[in-house]
Amino acid sequence: MTRRFAIAISLGLLLAAHAAFGQPATHSGQSTLRQADLRVGAIAYRIALAGRPYCSQPHPLTGLLFHHLGEYEPADRITMIQRHGLDRGPGILTVLADTPAARAGLVAGDVLLAVNGKPFPSPIANAAIANRDSRRKAMEASEFQLEEQLRSGPARLRLLRNGREIEASLGSVQGCLGRVRLARSSQTNAFANGRFVVMTTSMLDFLRSDDELAVVLGHEMSHNILHHPTLLDEQGVPKGGIGRAFGKNAKRVWRTEEEADRFGIRLMAAAGFNVEAAIPFWRRYLGKYDWFPQVFRTHPSLPARERITREAIAALSGPAPRPLP
Repeated sequence: MTRRFAIAISLGLLLAAHAAFGQPATHSGQSTLRQADLRVGAIAYRIALAGRPYCSQPHPLTGLLFHHLGEYEPADRITMIQRHGLDRGPGILTVLADTPAARAGLVAGDVLLAVNGKPFPSPIANAAIANRDSRRKAMEASEFQLEEQLRSGPARLRLLRNGREIEASLGSVQGCLGRVRLARSSQTNAFANGRFVVMTTSMLDFLRSDDELAVVLGHEMSHNILHHPTLLDEQGVPKGGIGRAFGKNAKRVWRTEEEADRFGIRLMAAAGFNVEAAIPFWRRYLGKYDWFPQVFRTHPSLPARERITREAIAALSGPAPRPLP
């Protein structure tokens, strides 16, 4: 989202932290081990589901958020194994209300052991991978394994719940790509890496409403839906450093930012959020360092962002765009 994008990439992998969860909070058909993750996941799901008419590539939505053994610091992993069985498979962090996961009877604290008879990769082996990016991709592979099975219809799950193995059938609904993670970090930022949107806890604290949260998630989800990270990689744009901020590279990044601003507004509106929250958010977020010389910018300035946002809001009254190719 900001010119500190490259720094944020490393921060987004530090999903460590609070090993001592309490009992899952369960109400209104949902359950979670961390309320902040529930809030982010619920807004992302709402946007992904409502945006389906504008996304030509359907993505299976379940209403699940996961956590993995390898996300925790080594000192905390024994606790996560003893309390939550995270050595057995990917753990369910949150189940959103009125979603396929909730209708399947899944609850926060469950651990997935197998899908359609195929076990998930070893969490202990994944956690032992030294390189953080490689470790993150190995953990994500478990989630992708489930998604791939869901593309063919409801999937049979074997679960671990309170020390007992049980069976469940999980379906999905089609929507836009909407994977999200909440990273514990003091940097106020969010970014998209092509696979997930990562938002920091500091950014979540900075936001004043769910509408502002939808501004950020809609923008970052748009980057992934529009394949911007892959496109920039194919164009040879560096992920960070001074080479990203000059010449064609800067123009290419700027173009993706403008596209994500415009498409994000479309997604917000489809999900019923107040698009008028976008400009006040950008003013608060960008105003403190908008003095940065334009020649070194890869992102639109505040005046440019306001113009783009106003144009995107005005365009909502016109014909609905066709699904993206």
